[in-house]
Amino acid sequence: MDTGQMRNLFHMAYLTVKDELAVFNGLVLRNTRIVLPVSLRQQAIELAHVGHQGVVKTKSLLREKVWFPGIDRLVEDRIKQCLPCQAATTNNAEGPEPLKMTTLWPWKEVAVDFAGPFPTGEYLLVVVDEYSRFPEVELVTSTSSKATIAKLDSIFARQGIPDTVKTDNGPPFNGAEFLSFAEELGFHHRRITPLWSQANGEAERFVRTLNKTIRVSNIEGRNWKHDLVRFLHQYRATLHSSIVMSPAEALNNRKMKVQLPETNLQGDREARDIRAVDKRRKDKMKSYADYKRPARESRIQIGDTVIVKQQRSNKLSTPYDPRQYKVQNRKGSMVTAKRGDHEITRNLSKLKRVHPVANGEEMDDEVMVELPLDEPHDALRDNAEGNILK
Repeated sequence: MDTGQMRNLFHMAYLTVKDELAVFNGLVLRNTRIVLPVSLRQQAIELAHVGHQGVVKTKSLLREKVWFPGIDRLVEDRIKQCLPCQAATTNNAEGPEPLKMTTLWPWKEVAVDFAGPFPTGEYLLVVVDEYSRFPEVELVTSTSSKATIAKLDSIFARQGIPDTVKTDNGPPFNGAEFLSFAEELGFHHRRITPLWSQANGEAERFVRTLNKTIRVSNIEGRNWKHDLVRFLHQYRATLHSSIVMSPAEALNNRKMKVQLPETNLQGDREARDIRAVDKRRKDKMKSYADYKRPARESRIQIGDTVIVKQQRSNKLSTPYDPRQYKVQNRKGSMVTAKRGDHEITRNLSKLKRVHPVANGEEMDDEVMVELPLDEPHDALRDNAEGNILK
């Protein structure tokens, strides 16, 4: 848009309300509201934003007293640039992102997690095949890299070496010893984004089920280690809703015999394409989750300034830490950002983009023009914004 067009829009902004303009005691009024010159507009917005009310309430207070072309847009831009407001509100235009699903193969991608510690001081190392949901569980007395590697080596000797091993960022997995183990066996070690347990969902869900079984065993005064073995037997042999067959059958292509009686009349089950079943389930889950949240592609890019969601320690804690980070790298939904010498990695949903402040440059009427809307339309727009921003 050239300067001439901008000037025409500027004049139109006043022409559309010319019948509402008047001069009183040396002031230009629109009805009962003072029409502010460019030099006073930002100051008026700052006064209306005292107390850090949201966009709708700040505009409401401002428009009750004054008016100028582009009043709505200037208020919105100012509040987007207000760092305390961004840190203190939970709404985040950058996330959550649409779900991203993977295509699976037997024992090619496994998820690893720990359950415990239990009253005996022991832990359970859990490895779940993301294709078949088949769990391997090993008892360990330590979560050190050495103990973890020894048990994983034993599991991989039985089931084979996977292509990818997913873990959290805990001490057993983030040192040189585990890196060397991964290089020796030739698997890709994928560490999930910190504070984003959904990325390791299969292992997380199974650990919850496992913990419940052990708590029930403890309540009944039974030997939880003995009950654990029985539970694993039943779990591996039971139809899993996600793949519509049992984990044992999905991984080993045969049913696992249990204590319940059965006949041989059923014969072999027809081979199923688990990938197709898994894809249908994931497509349905993705469609529902993306619609409900609602999801949108994040605009955060390398070089952006962001603030990070934090754990609230008291009533005065803000949802976001107001200290700003600079985005260094982005890989899918995983973002690495830096503040001084401090570097963090987070999922996009944990970050909020900070809108840059316009370096104190004054903008003239032509740049700041926004055609005024009729009052009923303004009210409808604010009501819609209010529903979004709450």
